[in-house]
Amino acid sequence: MTTTEKARIAKEIKAFKNTDFSDSPELTDEQLAQLRPSHYRNMANYKPIKKTVNVRLDADIIEWLQSAGKGYQTRMNAILREAMEKAV
Repeated sequence: MTTTEKARIAKEIKAFKNTDFSDSPELTDEQLAQLRPSHYRNMANYKPIKKTVNVRLDADIIEWLQSAGKGYQTRMNAILREAMEKAV
């Protein structure tokens, strides 16, 4: 990170810290429960970047995923995404 970038970021942080939020309405519990990370806001257009990884999994897990037919990697991804969303 260059000195110029660091200075710009420091300026943005200082400006944010000096922002007056006193007129901002308080969120209800229902609104807070509906908050999601920004990349989930418009899931119709959300296309995650795929990344190739090597993972060592138990053979019975792979067999179980493959037993439902084609698309076992997609199913694995869906299972992992569901677990990730529950953890957030």
